[in-house]
Amino acid sequence: MQIGIAGLPGSGKTTLFNALSHQHAHVGGYAGAEPNLAVVKVPDERLDKLSALFQPVKHTPAEVRFVDVAGVAKGMGQESSAAVLAHLRTVDVLLQVIGAFQSERDPRSDLEEFSLELQLADLSQIEKRVDRLEKELRLGSKGTPAERAMKERELAVLERLRPVLDAGRPVRSVELSPEEEKAISSFGFLTQKPTLVVLNLADDQSGASLVAGLGELTRELPNTGVLALPARLEMELGELSPEDAAEFMQALGVAASELGEVTRLAYTLARLISFFTSGEDECRAWTIRSGTNAQDAAGAIHSDLARGFIRAEVIRWDQLLEAGSEAAAKKRGWVRQEGKSYIVQDGDVLHVLFNV
Repeated sequence: MQIGIAGLPGSGKTTLFNALSHQHAHVGGYAGAEPNLAVVKVPDERLDKLSALFQPVKHTPAEVRFVDVAGVAKGMGQESSAAVLAHLRTVDVLLQVIGAFQSERDPRSDLEEFSLELQLADLSQIEKRVDRLEKELRLGSKGTPAERAMKERELAVLERLRPVLDAGRPVRSVELSPEEEKAISSFGFLTQKPTLVVLNLADDQSGASLVAGLGELTRELPNTGVLALPARLEMELGELSPEDAAEFMQALGVAASELGEVTRLAYTLARLISFFTSGEDECRAWTIRSGTNAQDAAGAIHSDLARGFIRAEVIRWDQLLEAGSEAAAKKRGWVRQEGKSYIVQDGDVLHVLFNV
């Protein structure tokens, strides 16, 4: 999974990037053309417990790739902002960081301002593509009837989305059919992406009222969440040993780090789940989209497993722990035989049987 981190200049987005990735990217006035990048292991207590049971040679958590781009602000120019935001078109989830740690800043206004920049970037893409499609269809450019029909479908979807963006609403506020989503999948519209609004607080600031306020603004938008955390404090805690961090949090009256909640909510918004493979060689977490069938899940492990799929032996991770071994789980009748169409559930442990 890829998570893009973006926001207005001074929002603290690179501070959040450092906290999430344990990096030391420069903060304050970062305006580089290239984004900060980091790959981070996703903590998962379920996988830890499976590894404790099997004592495998390899312990392989799922990974998240964070992409932190330069700040985008009103007046920086459409081309400049488009160049920065282009790095986010391939991410799965967008973290929209709003600086709430300065009293002179209005989080609601900042959210609206940055959201407008995303809408303008998407609208620019649509207008350019619509002009080209209309010209090609009007002139009857070369192509098969099927190719012409595909262009007409694409144009119809874009024409449907343009007034939505003009009205200041994101693409994800429009319910699209699978065929419509496929027609525009290559654009990577920024306002179509699942979005987690992260309120960056001061160390001693409560975010409850701010979250409630922004929740009213985003409540009607699908695949949108709001979370508050002190990014600078989280970054500093990440630089301490676990013992020192626990002592520091206790002194500040902080119950626990909120960083894990960022990844958890990102998974939820993107409708992603984890399944596991386990054994003495390796215990590993795999990320798939919710609703994925067993054959396609097997393909996430290796294409050969999907091509030669016979069946999958499936058990819940907690049942496997309770049984203490695969053999004991089978004796209790907890290991199920599932076919290609079985929809894999979050927390399933799979053993794929295949023949190629």
